Amino acid sequence: MDSLPLELLSWIFINVLPPHLDDARHRVGDPAQVHVAISSVCQLWNQVAKSTPRLWTFIKISNQTSSHHAMKRRLELSGKLPLNVLIMFSRGGWGDLVEPDEVSFYEILALLVGQVRRWSTLRLEAYVESPSTIRRLVPSDLPNVVDLSLSIDFQFQWQEVSEDDINPREPFISAPRLTFFSTDSPVLFPLTHCPLLREYRACGVGFSGYDDLRITIWRELVATLSEACPRLEVFRVREDSWNSTWAKDASSGDWPALPALTTLQFADGAGYENIQCILTWLNAPKLRLIEFRGSPISNDWIAESWIPEIRFPVENDGRVRMMLSHLTTLLMRMTNVANLQAEVDLTSLISGDLISRAGDTGFSFTDISNPRSQWERVQHLMPKVSWVVPSDEVEGSWKRIGGAELSFDDAIAYLAHRRGVWLKTDTINNLGQHVSTEGMGRSADQAVNQSPESL
Repeated sequence: MDSLPLELLSWIFINVLPPHLDDARHRVGDPAQVHVAISSVCQLWNQVAKSTPRLWTFIKISNQTSSHHAMKRRLELSGKLPLNVLIMFSRGGWGDLVEPDEVSFYEILALLVGQVRRWSTLRLEAYVESPSTIRRLVPSDLPNVVDLSLSIDFQFQWQEVSEDDINPREPFISAPRLTFFSTDSPVLFPLTHCPLLREYRACGVGFSGYDDLRITIWRELVATLSEACPRLEVFRVREDSWNSTWAKDASSGDWPALPALTTLQFADGAGYENIQCILTWLNAPKLRLIEFRGSPISNDWIAESWIPEIRFPVENDGRVRMMLSHLTTLLMRMTNVANLQAEVDLTSLISGDLISRAGDTGFSFTDISNPRSQWERVQHLMPKVSWVVPSDEVEGSWKRIGGAELSFDDAIAYLAHRRGVWLKTDTINNLGQHVSTEGMGRSADQAVNQSPESL
């Protein structure tokens, strides 16, 4: 080990760090134990670690465990490199075992804010009494932050909070270089300046205790995004079950346009009212992909009763890529659906990680006839449908597998063999009934011998 070049040893240390330290999209572990372990092996390792600034660019402070001296030392060791900051603040929550030291915490926070120009990512995890506390935890000016995530829980009951505390929810954060923002806080949209924002994940948007707030909340949010985020491309909506928006009557007029939006995602927990409200009123001329991730739209729910009509923009020639799962009832409500040149993601028939070549048909909780009937309904409603899969040749592009002539059995065979995905053919649903896809139509081997366009 002593014969290794110091540069190589430093590189090895850096690669021992936990992943995603520089990405606010992920929850990450504190690498402090890694630092201690590396620095304690021998004097050489200690010196190499202390002379490797990248090892010290992840900064975590908490009102329970932080040390003023340790923070100063970590800032010194990180040199002038960009910082990835995690702020944890709890006031009597999360099963605290020690009394929070807020005086010391705010001293450490002030020290860190003095280096705010070095901040590259910021994640706040807080358990506080009211939304107004956030202003004390997050600087109003984040000049170089590119990723921002706010994860906030509240101690109070909504009925005990004055309306002045949460409404009009004035934004206060300027982040001119921000490209990603995620929040599960009832602070509707705390950003005043974010012209480069491309992805916004909204969770828990709404206040279950105030009818006058939830009626217009979605229109307010979209109006803010339209004005403040001209480059917004991806908008993800997720809603905690305890924080229903009930926004189906959210607007009496047209919504402002989101001119650059291409992808709308409804993640796990998105409420029916939100889905109906957004799809009914959203004005996004470049929208081309709508994803439903775990939203049980077709399970005991009739979409026709919620969504009177869904239009897709003329500027896009009616081209839209949709996930098959839970979407057939929505397709029935689309204007001029027979003439749409729709691209449907074939891989949405399964769930699993295509990269690791492992997957599951996702039929564990339903009879195999349900996905088959959904497939046949799409084929019948949309004669111009194109079934596509992610291209192996050009990243981010799609490859056409077939059109209305493609059968459900051949699609399953293609996924099982051509894509290298293992599909479970025997599974038990939640009622204990045995379900099998064995013997569906032509054999998979016969289907695989066909060219992609002939499938």
